[in-house]
Amino acid sequence: MSNISDKTKNSRVQVDVPRRPDGMVGVRATLRNMGIDNSLIGYNEANKTVTLGGRELMKPQYINEQAGISYSMPADIQRSVANFYSNTNNPVVRVSDAYGNYAGRYGLSADALGYSNGVVTVGGRPIDTLYIDDDGKAWAFRNDVEAAAEEYARSLGVRSPNEILEEYNNEYLPQIESLSRSIMNRDEFSYDPGSDPVYQAYREQYLLNADRAARDTMADYAGLTGGYANSSAVTAAALTQQYYMSQLSSMIPQLAADAYERYSSDIDRDTEMLGSMIDLYDKAYGNTYSANNKAISYANSSLSSNAARDERAYERAWDELLKNQEYDWTERLNSQDYNWTERQNSQDYNWTDVLNGQKSRSNELDIENSAVENLMQSIYASYYESLLRAQLEGDRLNNRLTQERINRLILQNMPGL
Repeated sequence: MSNISDKTKNSRVQVDVPRRPDGMVGVRATLRNMGIDNSLIGYNEANKTVTLGGRELMKPQYINEQAGISYSMPADIQRSVANFYSNTNNPVVRVSDAYGNYAGRYGLSADALGYSNGVVTVGGRPIDTLYIDDDGKAWAFRNDVEAAAEEYARSLGVRSPNEILEEYNNEYLPQIESLSRSIMNRDEFSYDPGSDPVYQAYREQYLLNADRAARDTMADYAGLTGGYANSSAVTAAALTQQYYMSQLSSMIPQLAADAYERYSSDIDRDTEMLGSMIDLYDKAYGNTYSANNKAISYANSSLSSNAARDERAYERAWDELLKNQEYDWTERLNSQDYNWTERQNSQDYNWTDVLNGQKSRSNELDIENSAVENLMQSIYASYYESLLRAQLEGDRLNNRLTQERINRLILQNMPGL
């Protein structure tokens, strides 16, 4: 399983992700957009699970059998990926945590970590992230985050204190440790003339001189006796030789003192050299460490200035937005007050118009009622008039009939008729 992360990332070609109304998304497409190679994503029909590199990744929440698409909530997919790689040598981690841990080795500021247009960066260099969770936190493989942090540190020319220490330990410590061991393990002083080259040189010289003196003594005695050796000559030669050897022996204490002086001087010299090497080591390490800290401080100061500048720009933009919103709100309130006043005035006016209209309508109705009443009265008057006319006509007719009857009676009663 540790090898899967090495094969996971592809060229990050984004694909369309199927989505459901309940918020679930297609598992395969989501994994591919995380950068996981499509060839690693599988499906185990037996237990209905999505697999990664042949190992179980997660059980989807919904499966569209007809379309062959498995669905889950984005957070569940993200959590499954993080859990899948949790026990590997390259786990999926929160970028901010991993960067903070690694940057802490160099003393780099967290201001180097940025986010813009959906891309997480370290010192302006993008990190290959897997996803952004619901809390807005970016997640990526730890190796990718650490590689980006290391590349950023190298671009600044800074190293961690451990790196500097390791470099100078490799350069100085072997010689320091070797010299220190030679000083500590040096044998205590003891003097052996037989192993002292100075004594041996003196001894050879004294033996040579003693031999020459003995021969001269023998020759002198032989001259006194006609060229013949005798016991006196031999004794005198032996005494001469013994004298020289006694002179050699008397030099041993001085030679021992000289040997001790050399022994002590060697210790002092080596100790002094050891101190010089340690001082050189400390100074070189201190200078490099100080220069490294200055580079880190400068980088962090620049980042802090940039962060402060961005924060000020953000605050200005936010203040401007608030001012605009406040202005808009004030304008809106003023407009609402104005509109309310206008509406009230308009409503008052309209109400007055309504009332006036109602009064006018009432007058009109009154007039109409009066007209109707007048019309009805006129109709009634005409009707009464017609009735009267009919009655009068009837009366006239009756009168004519009556008159005609009278006239007939008159005619009938006239003489001669």
